[in-house]
Amino acid sequence: MSNGAFEHDEFRDINILSSEITMEEVVGTGCTAEVYRGTFGSQVVAIKQMTVTRSSITKEHQVAFARELKVLTKVCQENLVKLYGACGVCSDGEPLRIVTEFCAGGACFELLHNSPDIELQFSQQTKMCFDVALAMEYLHTFKPMIIHRDLKSLNLLLDKPVFGPQDPVLVKVSDFGVAKIKDGAEADWGKMTVQAGTKHWMAPEMWSGTNYDEKVDVYSYAMVIYEIFCREVPFEEEEPSGVAKFTLAGVRPDMDAWPPNSPPKLRDLMLACWAQDPIKRPSFIEVVNMLPPTPEILRL
Repeated sequence: MSNGAFEHDEFRDINILSSEITMEEVVGTGCTAEVYRGTFGSQVVAIKQMTVTRSSITKEHQVAFARELKVLTKVCQENLVKLYGACGVCSDGEPLRIVTEFCAGGACFELLHNSPDIELQFSQQTKMCFDVALAMEYLHTFKPMIIHRDLKSLNLLLDKPVFGPQDPVLVKVSDFGVAKIKDGAEADWGKMTVQAGTKHWMAPEMWSGTNYDEKVDVYSYAMVIYEIFCREVPFEEEEPSGVAKFTLAGVRPDMDAWPPNSPPKLRDLMLACWAQDPIKRPSFIEVVNMLPPTPEILRL
C-alpha cells in the first residue's frame, strides 16, 4: 500500500530510518498509537508509533498522522514539543512513527488527577496555565494560524517530573492530530469538522455544527484552567451526550471545587474563556496579558 498522504518533499526532509532509533519501554497508549521512550543518536526521545498496520490504515489515520507532522515541521516554541523526525514517510516497509523530544514528567493529567498526594502551589498551577497560554498565543498568531482543537491535560506534557510544591514546572503542548491550519492548502477553512476533539473539553459550538473558529481553543483552555486548579476532570460524572446537553445550555463545571484562596485573576480568566458566545471570549494575546507576569507568579 502506498503511503499516499506521506509522500511529500516536506516530510522527506525529516525522514528517519528505523535503524537510527532505539525503542524502549511504552510510556503511553492511545486508540491508534503507542508512545515509547527511546533514543535517537544521543537524544532521549518519545516515539509515537501507529498501532494500525499498513494494510489496515484508514484515510482518517493517514490524515491525522500527516496533519500532526505538518504542524510540527512548521512550529518552534519552548512550550510546544520539539520534532526530531518521522519514520515510514518514505518507505512502505516501515511502521509510521513520529519522533519528538521526551518529556520526562509525563502528561499533566496524571499529575492533576491521579496523584492526590502531590501538593501543588498556586504559583506552580499559574505557571502551568501561563505556559499553555504562551503556546496557544504562538499557534494562533502563527502565519498561517493553527487551531489545536483538542486542548486538554492529556495533551499537555511536563518537561520534568513534579514531586512536590518546590519543583519548577514547564508545560509543553502536544498532539496535533486534529489541528487545523489556515493556509492555501486548507480550501475548506470555513468548514470545520463536527465534534473534532474530546467531548468534556469541547466548546458548545463544536457540538452544533461546523461553523466555528479558533475561539474553540480558548474554551478548552478554560477547562484546562479548571483541571489545573480544581484537579477535577470537567463534567467527570457525565457521559459525552450529557456534556453536550449541558454545554449547549450554558452549564459549566461545578464551581464548588474551585479553591477559595486561589488567585482571583485565574478564576476571572476562566469564566471569560468559557463564555457561551465565542465573540466574548478573549484571544490568547489577551489571555497572556490577563495572566500575572512570571515574577508575580513566583510570589503566589
